[in-house]
Amino acid sequence: MLQTEKKRAPYRDTKRLKATERRALILRAAQSILLNEGFAALTMRNTAEAAEIRIATLQYYFVSREELFEAAFKDIANKAWTKVMSRLDQANELDPQSRLCFFVRAMCESSQNESLIGFFIELWAAARVHQYAADIMAIYYKDAVTILGKLIHEARPEFERQRSRQLATLAISLIEGHSLFNQMDQFAKRKTSLSISTLEKTIMVLLNH
Repeated sequence: MLQTEKKRAPYRDTKRLKATERRALILRAAQSILLNEGFAALTMRNTAEAAEIRIATLQYYFVSREELFEAAFKDIANKAWTKVMSRLDQANELDPQSRLCFFVRAMCESSQNESLIGFFIELWAAARVHQYAADIMAIYYKDAVTILGKLIHEARPEFERQRSRQLATLAISLIEGHSLFNQMDQFAKRKTSLSISTLEKTIMVLLNH
């Protein structure tokens, strides 16, 4: 008996979509693959199939897997980062210590963003073996540490800039570590072992020591 070939779903009609809408469609497909199947499953062909478009259409917007991965990650990370910076802008009229607290609280809250943390897990895994992923990670953390270091120095001007940056690096490390533990708790369907308020208070004690 001849094996019947697996029937492929029809291609999506994207002729009426704007270029930005087609690009967003592709990014959503890539993000879904990354979150549900992991970095290894992200290929140009898999993404085209998930988006129900021809691979030639995908390649018009993203010429390589590396470019697709970077765009998919930045789309998620930039949305989260914009939210954090928006919170900081709301504290413009406050004193430096309050602005520092606002930023720390916003960063701590971002550790509960399941999609964002899922992407970071895949980024960390990719960065271990792919230089382009390591470069993406380096830029993201550099920005976070730079902003937090500046806020620490403004709140505690007696601290040298180098010390402020070291404290910022340590604080970001605590937030990232918490996000991993939080993710594991969610997978295990158990109560989060460390609350956001406890994390925030711990970091503020560290930064004011």
